[in-house]
Amino acid sequence: MDVRQGEKNKTWFRSDRILHINDKWFFLTREQTQEGPFATRGEAERELNYYIRNMNHFEVMRNP
Repeated sequence: MDVRQGEKNKTWFRSDRILHINDKWFFLTREQTQEGPFATRGEAERELNYYIRNMNHFEVMRNP
């Protein structure tokens, strides 16, 4: 990632949003909500991707 002159490089971390609790799967949102439960990790990942896609769509609609 490019940085401005005189600034140090930064390391960006992406945390895993998928949680496995009591044999059920959940995902966390930036809005600090926990969504689920889902039967499998794959299902939680698909729903997370769907959630992100919808949030991005609504953001574009609010700020055309």
